[in-house]
Amino acid sequence: MMSEEPEVSCPYRDDTYSCARSLQEREIRALVPAEEYERWLQRGLSVAESRCEGSYHCATPDCLGWCVYEDTVNVFHCPVCRKHNCLICKSIHEGMNCKQYQDDLAARAINDSAARRTTLLLKTLVQSGEAMHCPQCGIIVQKRDGCDWLRCTVCHTEICWVTRGPRWGPRVRNPSFLCSIHSFSLICHLKSSTV
Repeated sequence: MMSEEPEVSCPYRDDTYSCARSLQEREIRALVPAEEYERWLQRGLSVAESRCEGSYHCATPDCLGWCVYEDTVNVFHCPVCRKHNCLICKSIHEGMNCKQYQDDLAARAINDSAARRTTLLLKTLVQSGEAMHCPQCGIIVQKRDGCDWLRCTVCHTEICWVTRGPRWGPRVRNPSFLCSIHSFSLICHLKSSTV
C-alpha cells in the first residue's frame, strides 16, 4: 500500500474523473495482502495513540499496548504483555509500591546508568513543578489532570497541588490543619497547571 496515513484515499483516477473519497476498512482488507493490512491497522493505532491526549504507552520494551487514562486511575494493566504499569512513576514495578520502587531506584542509580537516568528524570519533574514530594512520606507524586486535589498512593495523604501541602491534615475537624486554599473556602483551581 502506498499510503502511510491511516486514512487511504481511493486510488481511482482516469482522464475525466478522480474519486475524492476514502477507502473503507473492508475495501482495504479486500485489496491488500494480510500482512499489509495488519501493518495498516497498526499504523492507524499508532497515529491514534500519538494524537490522543492522555495516552500512555506500556513501559515494557517492544510492547504495542497503550491506554487512555483518567485522573483517578493509577495503574494500567496492559492487555498485550499482561504487565502492570504504574502511571504515577511511569514504570513497571510489580511487587513494590511507589516508595519502595523510588528507594530501590535511588540505590541502583549508584551503579546503573538506566536507573540514574530515571532518577534524573524524576528530579527534573520535581524541579520543573510537574511533580512533587508527598508532604507526609516523601515519595514523588505527579498530577495528571483534574482539580487541585490528589492522594498519595503510598500513605494516602490528601494533597493540595497548589499549596504543595496536606489538604486536610491529620485532624480533619481542626481548621488549622487545612490547606490555605481550603481554609479560605476557595474551590479547587480547575485550570491549574497539571501533568
